[in-house]
Amino acid sequence: MTNRRFAVILVLLAVSVSLSGCAALDTPSSEREASTPDPEAVFEGAYVHADDLVDVTGVRRNKVTNGSHTLTEVMQVYDRPYVDQRTKVIDAPNSKRIGNVYVSNATKNWFYYPNAGVAQYVEPAEPFTNDEVRSSRAEMAAMNLEKYDIEYNGTDQVAGRETHVLDVEAKNETVEKGISAIVGDTEFVYALETSNPRKELRVVEQTLWIDTEYNYPLKEKVVFKVPGKERIVMVEQFESVTFNSGLDDETFAFEPPANATVQNIT
Repeated sequence: MTNRRFAVILVLLAVSVSLSGCAALDTPSSEREASTPDPEAVFEGAYVHADDLVDVTGVRRNKVTNGSHTLTEVMQVYDRPYVDQRTKVIDAPNSKRIGNVYVSNATKNWFYYPNAGVAQYVEPAEPFTNDEVRSSRAEMAAMNLEKYDIEYNGTDQVAGRETHVLDVEAKNETVEKGISAIVGDTEFVYALETSNPRKELRVVEQTLWIDTEYNYPLKEKVVFKVPGKERIVMVEQFESVTFNSGLDDETFAFEPPANATVQNIT
């Protein structure tokens, strides 16, 4: 679960113009450099968020485009870093996916497919703790910093929030083959491919938008290429988001319906 999210940020440079003489007042280069955050530190924030972030509630839109073919899926998201998460598909081109639920907590990960009447779960040998997952995510961030060149591109608005924008570029082709997403679920991109996308897809562009206050990824754009085919563009972003609304433990509990087929896929 820890590798399922990615984020990037664009920044707009403000130029002050005098109305009397239309003279641009440029910011001294030393001030610009001082105000620009360390891109690597921002990137790490996509994995390890601000200490005062308690929970996240929002609606996330996942869109994948391959030429003229586009798939869009909308999910309700509840997140309490770093162990608790709940998502529900609320709109999808395939009506059978609507209502699908994923619930993660310290003891189990549930996948519930109401249209099929199936509930699957993964049960770890020992319960996860926030500290363990946070440490694992910090290690993952450090590992990925060795694989990517990170460029800071200012700030942009996502879901009414100010975000940092990062361009992420793989240092070599081997890294391009590693497909991962921070904001949403990379598996969604495979719906557009019928061959062997895991072997053929290459990441050629990646951008992350990360909330400036809570260091939480709100948007990601990834461009894949497949030999001899059109590029695939995946954009996953929050359309609305609320931080620290006070989510309770019940939000991240799941009890399968009595008539559901329960499967242990650990």
